[in-house]
Amino acid sequence: MGKSGTSTNDPSDNKHEQKLQAVLLADTFSNAFHPITFEPYNNANDNTNNNNNNSSNPKGQERPLVLCPLNNVPLLHHTIDFLQGSGVEELFLLCSSGADALEEYIRRYAGGNKQQHQVHQGDGNGGDKKSNSDKIIWSSKLTISMLRFTDCTNTGDALRELDRRNVIKSDPFILMQGDVVTNVDLREAMEGHKVRRKKDNAAIMTVLLQEVGGWGLDDDDDDDDDGDDDHNIDTEKAILDNPNSPPSNDHLTPHKHNHQLPPLRSSTDDLLLALDTTHENRILLWDSHPHNSTSSIPTIFFAENSSNIALTRNYLDVGIDICSPDVLARFSDEFDYRELRSQFVANCVAEEEVGLQSRIFGYITKRGEYSGRMGDMRRYHRVSMDLLRRWCYPLVPDNYGHCEEKVVGSSRSSNNSTTASYVVERHLVYRDVGGSRSGKRSHVGRSTQLLGPLLLGPNNSIGEECLLQRSVLGSNVTVRDNCSVVDSHLWGNVVVEEGAQLRGAIVCEGAVVRKGAVVERGCVVG
Repeated sequence: MGKSGTSTNDPSDNKHEQKLQAVLLADTFSNAFHPITFEPYNNANDNTNNNNNNSSNPKGQERPLVLCPLNNVPLLHHTIDFLQGSGVEELFLLCSSGADALEEYIRRYAGGNKQQHQVHQGDGNGGDKKSNSDKIIWSSKLTISMLRFTDCTNTGDALRELDRRNVIKSDPFILMQGDVVTNVDLREAMEGHKVRRKKDNAAIMTVLLQEVGGWGLDDDDDDDDDGDDDHNIDTEKAILDNPNSPPSNDHLTPHKHNHQLPPLRSSTDDLLLALDTTHENRILLWDSHPHNSTSSIPTIFFAENSSNIALTRNYLDVGIDICSPDVLARFSDEFDYRELRSQFVANCVAEEEVGLQSRIFGYITKRGEYSGRMGDMRRYHRVSMDLLRRWCYPLVPDNYGHCEEKVVGSSRSSNNSTTASYVVERHLVYRDVGGSRSGKRSHVGRSTQLLGPLLLGPNNSIGEECLLQRSVLGSNVTVRDNCSVVDSHLWGNVVVEEGAQLRGAIVCEGAVVRKGAVVERGCVVG
């Protein structure tokens, strides 16, 4: 089912410049956040009294990953701000699980621009299947269309359905994973893709890559306050391993050989690449299977490229691709492709027949540009701390001035929602000062220790003799006396009673941690 009606490379066919479109895969089709993404997204029903059926049948009301808060703002807002800054004018949200909750959230947040246009997408069969999408005006320069793929269980199915609906008109378009946090400037990558596409119709895709450390790195553990020597998630050496970390004058202590993961890599990420460095980093090998003991490169590539092939393992898949519509057509032609990377990209770059080759290139992000993925809870915490360390500027809390409290902290009392305004203090401690105008200023006990990076949301109440370190607190959070909150995330309306200890935990909205409880690393409290 190829895309026969897809536009060619000749721009003269278009009367005017086509709007730049982007596709966001809001569903990652993984179970890394399942304790959280399985449950209904309660905030989707705030101030809505006519959704009685959803409480008994939460199908479609699950919390999608893009609505999980990252530093008190849903990940979706970070993504949309990035795409808007990259010139995207039309965004398609592909969602399977939690589609109702996501659409309701977008409509409510974009309530100031309530003009919605019904766009009928012919499915070619005239059937009774839903084949339309609502264009929601997010801002004066961006419209969002929700595409529900409730029967899709993998990325390949979603892209095939997207191709069937024939809504992607721009060449190129941006394909972005829903768990990406970045400040990369896409203009150079887009221009390079367009130039290659004009010269060669087979240049269908550009994959963004970021240079990071490889496996087997030495890592030092900092001595934490509780003496846990196994704590590696936020050590100073791990910070130095990040290529975007600022220079430090601190001396390095003797290394212990621990073979730790680089902080932004997944435990299942073992990407081996072969790049033709003389031809704009054309990818000749993509092997992301961690259990493979051998990899092979077709010999024809050596004949074509002589000795200009570089094998490397020190690149991270950013999760952003610049694609021509032919990518979608390839998925429709190859109905057995389920995964974008391990199957589609890996098979395309390994094709030996010259007439059948689809060329995929890599774009290496520049030093100083940040990219991270919230693929699991370990990386979720790492990306959160990186943002608080300002490695992804301008994506920092003191630039959240446009976000209302109902977004930042999921406040239940939206009658008098106020703008959350953060300031950064010594040791990277962020505190909200916007609540002072509405009497919601946070209170912190004088004997409490605040050690950054740390984010305190609106209307927090922190008791005496507490320790808060490398953590994020949402709005209306109460931490009573003698508590310890380290490497943890408290999302909103959370109560931590006296003497409780949290270490590396995520506490969802409205949860209560009882007196004296000890919540260890990796726990999720809902």
